[in-house]
Amino acid sequence: MEAINSGQGPYATLHPFTYMSGFSSMTEQDFHSYNTYLTRGEGVWVYDNHDNRYFYATTAVPSVGLGNRYVIDRMMEQYHALHFASTCGQTHPLIERLSQKLLALCGSPFGQVFYSNDGSGAIETAMRLARQYFLSIGEKKRVKFISLEGNYHGTTFGSGSVTHMGIQESFGPSMPGCYAVPAPVGYRPPISGTPEQVAKFCLDMLEETVFENGPDEIAAILIEPIQGVNGVVEISPDYIRQVRELADRYGILLIMDEVATGIGRTGSWTLSRQLGVEPDLLAVSKGLTGGYFPMGATLISKDVAAGLFNNGGIFLHGSTQSGHPVGCAAALAVLSFLEDNQLVGQVKGKGEYVMTSLKQELSDHVHVGDIRGHGLMIAIEFVSDKSSKEGVDYAFGQSLSADLRCQGVLGNWFNSTLILYPPLTAQREELDFMIDGIIRAVKGEGLHSAAAGS
Repeated sequence: MEAINSGQGPYATLHPFTYMSGFSSMTEQDFHSYNTYLTRGEGVWVYDNHDNRYFYATTAVPSVGLGNRYVIDRMMEQYHALHFASTCGQTHPLIERLSQKLLALCGSPFGQVFYSNDGSGAIETAMRLARQYFLSIGEKKRVKFISLEGNYHGTTFGSGSVTHMGIQESFGPSMPGCYAVPAPVGYRPPISGTPEQVAKFCLDMLEETVFENGPDEIAAILIEPIQGVNGVVEISPDYIRQVRELADRYGILLIMDEVATGIGRTGSWTLSRQLGVEPDLLAVSKGLTGGYFPMGATLISKDVAAGLFNNGGIFLHGSTQSGHPVGCAAALAVLSFLEDNQLVGQVKGKGEYVMTSLKQELSDHVHVGDIRGHGLMIAIEFVSDKSSKEGVDYAFGQSLSADLRCQGVLGNWFNSTLILYPPLTAQREELDFMIDGIIRAVKGEGLHSAAAGS
């Protein structure tokens, strides 16, 4: 899910509605004035209907940039060869190639891949697989899920039920048996104390929640290792490792949500592998196809796959377009482009450069509370008071978003935090453009210059 894009107005919060005449009090002109009207993209840049240019850091999706000819050409070849193929009782060569590639990149515990249409679908798939796994091995009471406060897992009924950000209240009661526990985070920890004390408190709360709701009734624990929508909030790596141990101790599955962090965004193919944690189920999506085709994937550990399918079980789940051949072509091209250009190995250095530059210029700013990130997931959290960490108001966010747009930068503004996802292809001079634009916008410099980059 994406929050308010910088330069967007109040009618574009979360996923904006398409303007429909007769269904909105806004005119078409008003709607366009509230939203940055994008018409084309090239590399790290997007252009609006006035041909203003913006550095595109709004979302983790464009991993290999926009208009990438290598990816588009591979997709066009597939469109001409086989533009659609069902994966229900059928298959095609690309789905097998992509599955083998993902299994090789994501690590030894995985043995099978199931495809969906987006990240929400990948999490929904993981939740259903977890339930079916326990039914298959005779543990029929294991139907409950635990996730962390501040996690965002998706828009479907199941994935939304394990999302704890104040969103599900808009839709009434969620799926029963879904519980939230405090997350061990740095800038706004649930208790005062050292990072070790915070992690222990959160682990104790998790174990207490397991016991309160039946250790033999919990199917899975879900973790988003870096909470993207919540403001690039990193979960303590030691805590994640200890959750893996706790899950093993009570026979609970671990679902790792790497929809945002996966496929190179943090400087490794998956953050799980970088942390030395082997989840039972792993969800990836955004960077998988780089936005060139809607696709998600759920990787299944060999142990879970054995319990599910060794006795002839089938998974009655999926959509008509799961494993779409053009989507597979896009994903294979994106993965090849990342490998051939050694882009994943460059992420750490690029991210550190951005973080260092921003901290040097903005750490002392009266309204900058925290500058944080991991790889090319970066956030600046703004506060009205540094000692209390009270967030800024809505007007501050609107003003800063407009100022960023004047500087030719599109990011995400959510809950007092500017979130930035530079494409992995961004070069030093392009990152400098983004950095300089952010600094000038935050400091209020040059806001009456040209509308965007030349």
